[in-house]
Amino acid sequence: MENKKEQFLINFNKAFARGDYQFLLDWVTEDFQWIMIGKKEIKGKDQFAEALKEMKDYETSELEFVDVITHGKKGCVNGNMKVKSPNGVSLSFSFCDVYEFSSFKNPKILRMTSYVVDR
Repeated sequence: MENKKEQFLINFNKAFARGDYQFLLDWVTEDFQWIMIGKKEIKGKDQFAEALKEMKDYETSELEFVDVITHGKKGCVNGNMKVKSPNGVSLSFSFCDVYEFSSFKNPKILRMTSYVVDR
C-alpha cells in the first residue's frame, strides 16, 4: 500500500510527464536544487522554472514506475520513460530520482538528484 509521500512522488513525476509545470513549481522550495548527474545542476526555484520552459515541447508517450520508496525525509522513484523531442526524435531512458523533503509535515522538495540512462 502506498503512503502519502509515495503517492505525492508518483503525482510529481506524472506532472513532469504531462508538462504540468505549475504543479512542480508549487511543490519545491525556493532554494530547491536539481542535480542531474553528469549533466548539470539547477539551483533555486527560478532556475528550475527556466529549465522547465526548455522542456515544454517534449511530449511523453510512456511513463513506467518500477519502484517508489520513501523513508523519513527521503524518497526515490525508479522508472522508464519515452518522450518525443520537439524535432520528432523518440527518446527512451531509464531514470532514478532521489528526493530530499524539506520537513516531515507538509513537505516540499528541497533537493532532487537524477540519474538518467539512455535505452
